[in-house]
Amino acid sequence: MRYFFHLSIVFALLFSACEDKAETKYVIEFSPVTEHDFGKVEINQSVSKKIRVKNSEQSSGPFTGTIEIVDSPAFQMDFSGVLVLQKNESVEIYLTFRPTAAEDYSSKLVIQNDQSLNEFYLSGIGASPVSFSISPTALDFGLVTGGESKELELVFANNASSGFDLELSLDLPVGDFSIGGLTNLTLSPNVSKTITVVYTPTLNTSSKTLQVNHNSSVRPSPAKVQIVGIKDISAELITANSEAWDLFKSKNYAESTLKFQDAINKSTVNAVYDSIGEESTHGRGWARLFAQESNDYAQAAYNDFLNCYTTGLLSSNSDNDALAGISISGVLIVSQAAGHYDNIVFAATTLLDNVSNYKFSHNSNIDYKDVRYALIQAYFNLQYFAEAAKELDILVPANAPHSSNPQALLAAIQALAGQL
Repeated sequence: MRYFFHLSIVFALLFSACEDKAETKYVIEFSPVTEHDFGKVEINQSVSKKIRVKNSEQSSGPFTGTIEIVDSPAFQMDFSGVLVLQKNESVEIYLTFRPTAAEDYSSKLVIQNDQSLNEFYLSGIGASPVSFSISPTALDFGLVTGGESKELELVFANNASSGFDLELSLDLPVGDFSIGGLTNLTLSPNVSKTITVVYTPTLNTSSKTLQVNHNSSVRPSPAKVQIVGIKDISAELITANSEAWDLFKSKNYAESTLKFQDAINKSTVNAVYDSIGEESTHGRGWARLFAQESNDYAQAAYNDFLNCYTTGLLSSNSDNDALAGISISGVLIVSQAAGHYDNIVFAATTLLDNVSNYKFSHNSNIDYKDVRYALIQAYFNLQYFAEAAKELDILVPANAPHSSNPQALLAAIQALAGQL
């Protein structure tokens, strides 16, 4: 009897031990449940997601185990060490996805101990950054007549290599340029969009910057497109010069000077008018020379002639007239700088070689004789007496040959004053 009693106690203890072992379990819950897809993420950029891990009510007791992310280094977490959770206790963990290549990624978060294995699945796509082009990079409308409009096209293209849609927001300040109501664009990869920019000039010159806000990480935002245009006032300037020459021919030299000056001022708005402006400067030189409104009128005229000639922008006729102006005004200057008479010699010889019977196109009283007379004076001041005598022989052949003696030469030069 005692034997059966002891045997029953042994069986009871064994049953109790088996029952305790069966009740040891861990139910780990994830929120969100079982998986998370990070979607498309730009290469070398990161996106994080917060999840909650809980040792649930169904667990038999406290959980102690390991936690790790396996299969891909593109996924990381902010938790390290041993995971210890009391029953019904939870912990927040931040998971981060940072792709390094344009490809699909998958991984899993594993929480385990000897009695439990729990997996949370992770996925994501690495995508190339938005890459796009703007063509052309700047718009130059050139000359546009007032009251008219001109259109130019601007093309935005999302490159085929882009991993995302291109999102654009266009901002153009109010002015002479317009782009209509299309200011927000979304372009899929390998898709382009053309917009029309319209220029309707009201100002002499217009310059605006189109700001292009975008979602590309590989170029500064906003991108900028410089837009320029010029109101064409060529006809106005040409008319002003023509009117100034009419005033000159009517001997209204003061008003002619002012008219040329007005044209010069207006031509400075843009380099496209430089040639017209130089024609105005040339005209102002002659108007100043004849107006004689100041003590330095000859110097002012000479400077105009020299400056406009050296630009190389004058017409061929005006070139010749400027050479004549340099010669004639140059010898009227009382105080001469170094090289001054050399300039006169160059101008006079160049003109006479080109047009031996030269006549000033706006006053026929000015001709090759005045130019040669200026050349003779320049040679004399340079003490090139023989050259001066030779030119006198050409100018006044009846008195040839002329002496190269300085005193005799000076007397001959002075005798011609006012006779040409």
